[in-house]
Amino acid sequence: MQIERRLPRIAVQGLTGCAGELLVILENLGSVLPFVQVASFPFAQSKNDLSDIDIAFVEGSVSQKHDIDSIKEIRARSKWLVAVGNCAVHGCVQSSTCSRYKAKELVEAVYAKDSPIEALDAKPLSSYVNVDVELSGCPIDKNQFLAVLASLLKDHLPYIIDRPVCLECKMRENGCVLIEKNLPCLGPVTAAGCGALCPSFEAACYGCFGPCKDPQLNAMATVLSEKGYNLSDILVRLGTFGIPEQVLSNLDVKR
Repeated sequence: MQIERRLPRIAVQGLTGCAGELLVILENLGSVLPFVQVASFPFAQSKNDLSDIDIAFVEGSVSQKHDIDSIKEIRARSKWLVAVGNCAVHGCVQSSTCSRYKAKELVEAVYAKDSPIEALDAKPLSSYVNVDVELSGCPIDKNQFLAVLASLLKDHLPYIIDRPVCLECKMRENGCVLIEKNLPCLGPVTAAGCGALCPSFEAACYGCFGPCKDPQLNAMATVLSEKGYNLSDILVRLGTFGIPEQVLSNLDVKR
């Protein structure tokens, strides 16, 4: 008698984000469906079950009160929890905005004064639960997603590169747009993973994969300042995709 093997169950959930990561995952599910069962993916299917999840991929920051309940439930029901995208990993655009304004002020500026929305200052998933793997990007890279899934299906934590984009530029033999074209490239402080996409087309990296390991922010700010960019330009570029406001406020650059 042949016993049918249970396929690993995955969940793909979204909190507060733009759904960019959900689209990347959806577009690449076809290649992994023979190996997994999609137990829950509200963005793509109507029947969803969060029980007994092997791997949960969660997009978006924790920005509303119900997000806290959602991420805690997902964590409790999952063997592995993967934060996908900069919103889930760093807080991204909404987190940098909440570092300058209170969430309540933002809600009142956009919605009616008595809006039922219970907004919070946006934070990454790791502020509330233990996260096993953090996969940054805005959006994530499909090859990194598939590599992470393959590793976790084998019960191995994946290797995710945390070195700067400059490493990928060197590997592709790109000219340095920061040095050669005086463009405000954030490659030296941004995590690799995109394949140096923008510099490969002679455009400046704008930091969409979030900060690399031990980013030298003061050095980056000084270089940009020397190239004629003012402090407000530098702070906006550095802060958009995940570097906290309190870190940026300590930059040693002339104002």
